[in-house]
Amino acid sequence: MSEDLNNIKDHYELAIIGCGPAGMAAALNAKIRKRDFILLGSEFCSPKLSKAPQIDNWLGFPKISGEDLRQRFLNHLKEKEISIIPFKVTSIYPGPPFTIMGKEKSLEADALILATGVSASKLFPGEAELLGMGVGYCATCDGPLYKDKKAAIISYNHEGEDEANFMADICSQVYYIPYYSDVPSLDSRVDVKKSNVARIVGKERVEQLDLGEEQLTVDGVFIIRENLPAEQLISGLEMEDGAIKVNHKLETSFPGLFAAGDCTGQPYQLIKAAGEGGTAALQAVKYLDSQERRKYL
Repeated sequence: MSEDLNNIKDHYELAIIGCGPAGMAAALNAKIRKRDFILLGSEFCSPKLSKAPQIDNWLGFPKISGEDLRQRFLNHLKEKEISIIPFKVTSIYPGPPFTIMGKEKSLEADALILATGVSASKLFPGEAELLGMGVGYCATCDGPLYKDKKAAIISYNHEGEDEANFMADICSQVYYIPYYSDVPSLDSRVDVKKSNVARIVGKERVEQLDLGEEQLTVDGVFIIRENLPAEQLISGLEMEDGAIKVNHKLETSFPGLFAAGDCTGQPYQLIKAAGEGGTAALQAVKYLDSQERRKYL
């Protein structure tokens, strides 16, 4: 289920980011209530669910495998004509309307549901402090700012290779630090460093990348992860114990922004994620209705 990015509208009532159980449940409820929404996800939805050998606590389906249940979820969306749009969000600007930035396109939404799951990787020391001051998550987006400068790309997957090759045409020096094996040959101008990052260093701007035994002088650092930590997607989002802070209505610290699933914290349970996704959609619809009524007061 996918659509060409050219077919995405510029504005929606509701955007749902994440296509795990929480995101899919939210999309289903938005569809039932006939809202104008978009579901943004990855090419392969819910890999954690797919790997589960057996699930015993999903009501009505005892001893079902994770992959079988995942396929049931996807088939349900297909029956309801709900498309999952492969779209990697690089940043979100508060609203309403919220502006959702991607590599190739941006869009707006009056309300937003974050169902991004949990990022498996922790932030590097110095990453949060230097975000927007040399630290970024999309080299192809911000690359022109580093013309004839030095940049490093830290990548957890093969996606970073395209970013490194792109930057080689712009920068005077590009370093590539892979956090995975089997790195294919890159542009000859890219210097591959098979080391772990100790810290991103700088006062008001990025100045160095500390690799422990080696210090790289750089002007920018780009970090390519499968999922960005929620607090890095939208600046100022209130967190608690490493999770998005929500109330019982799944409202975040931003009006019109809701969160559901693992990104709201423990317990990391399938049934909890799906339940929160449905609840977040109901609350988002109520929010949209209230905003609509205000227009006529």
